[in-house]
Amino acid sequence: MKTVDVWSEHVEWIHSLSVCLGCQLRLVEGSESLEVDAASATLEGMVGPPHPGIIIELVVKLLTSRKDDGDVAVWALVFFFVDKRRVAEQGKCCLAVEWRSGQWIRRGWESDDEGEWTGLETLE
Repeated sequence: MKTVDVWSEHVEWIHSLSVCLGCQLRLVEGSESLEVDAASATLEGMVGPPHPGIIIELVVKLLTSRKDDGDVAVWALVFFFVDKRRVAEQGKCCLAVEWRSGQWIRRGWESDDEGEWTGLETLE
């Protein structure tokens, strides 16, 4: 299988995730990482139109990998920001969703046990 196979449906995933989250997500230029059995990209979006009040923004890490049976696993980590500060359930970092049977399914809130997202507490 080729790299393109694990990433070939990314346009559909992004569109469907935008609908699921209620905001238009945009691919961050230069964020795509394509490997033989995995791929990822960063997406950004804003809930509602820009205005001077409270601003709710999303940063999404879209991830895919090849499973042992040859199928492709697709999931996303959704980071929520209110007025540039990350918000999440207490003790958690992001909301995980998974692509299953042609739709996004909520996996639940996840913590950052590895410290991978430490630098993502605020948006600049």
